[in-house]
Amino acid sequence: MLKEAMMNWLSKVLPSPKASRSAIGLMSGTSLDGLDACIVRENSEDHRIEVIDTLRSELPFRIRGGLQKIIQSGEVNLETLLHLEHQYTEAVIEQCQKLIESSDHKISVIGFHGQTLWHAPHLGSTLQIGFSERLAEATLTPVAHQFRRGDMARDGQGAPLAPLFHAAHFGRATENVAVLNLGGIANLSLIVSGKPIQGWDLGPANTLSDIWHEMHQNKPFDFAGNYAASGRVNDDLLMVLLSDPYFGRSPPKSTGREYFSSAWLLAIVNQFPSIEPADVQATLNQLTAILVDRALPDDIDILVVCGGGIHNAHLMDQIDNTVVPLVVGSETFSIDPDFVEAACFGWLGLQCLDQQIMETSPVTGSKLAGVLGSLVFPTPETESRAATTRT
Repeated sequence: MLKEAMMNWLSKVLPSPKASRSAIGLMSGTSLDGLDACIVRENSEDHRIEVIDTLRSELPFRIRGGLQKIIQSGEVNLETLLHLEHQYTEAVIEQCQKLIESSDHKISVIGFHGQTLWHAPHLGSTLQIGFSERLAEATLTPVAHQFRRGDMARDGQGAPLAPLFHAAHFGRATENVAVLNLGGIANLSLIVSGKPIQGWDLGPANTLSDIWHEMHQNKPFDFAGNYAASGRVNDDLLMVLLSDPYFGRSPPKSTGREYFSSAWLLAIVNQFPSIEPADVQATLNQLTAILVDRALPDDIDILVVCGGGIHNAHLMDQIDNTVVPLVVGSETFSIDPDFVEAACFGWLGLQCLDQQIMETSPVTGSKLAGVLGSLVFPTPETESRAATTRT
């Protein structure tokens, strides 16, 4: 009886495969600079994504501070963790409900990445928090979540997953495109005609500069790059930074704040006791620019940039002055740079809803193709309760 009720309910809320469908995508990155949400619509003909609406909010200070402490230390009291997950999920629910109430689009699925606390590809595991079942019940919408674990179960690194979306949205028949996401970690996707998609984590983008800026300016990030612009690149420091073994490894590879941490940075910077703090900031930006340049093959025509780092004018100038291809923001391809990752997980949510087999081996090293993510559904009985709550 319950199974029949569930099937009848699903037939009402899910559109036919031939219809254009909408999804909510959610993302909060390791930089913890905000919670990004957007509604995306998938075109039924070419399956490209159109971003319909966006909403960004800062994580409340108590949540951001608690998450940051865990991410930086790798240690947490379990009760504290559950309390933080509850608070984080409530913030996500509020964000989704605002989007749903302001839109006339029927939402087929919510693609919920969750908040990464620890990513350990060398252990074959990763940890993202977020109470997906609670989100599904509160919004009356199926939720696709835990996108990385399935890939890791197939011996992949679970990251990066964004290249799959980049290829679907930014790929062009006449031009070879690279997509650079400047989040806490910089990751690059190569979309070259006639070749499989490639993508990997280059190394730090915002994560180290955020750490350093907070240490010396008591603010969480150098948003416009003004602090870095007041310094000068230190070539000796840059050489030591570039000598890290991660940068010499061949893809597929992924990394995070677990590796490129405050301890990693201080162990190197402390070798230069007389260096000016602003010079360190400038050098960290140059590190990212050089990593991008080294990774770009000669046949790339356009470098599309997205992520929070695009607002750092100093970093963008260094990249533009270092690389050969034309550098443009993702808005050139009709997606706000701040919402590309959220759009990615909306798109991945739709693929999960379809149980679409995804080929991830070129980017994560997985041994098998498979579905990314798992689905949770609200119980049909909550529909009348939610309708009462909304009126």
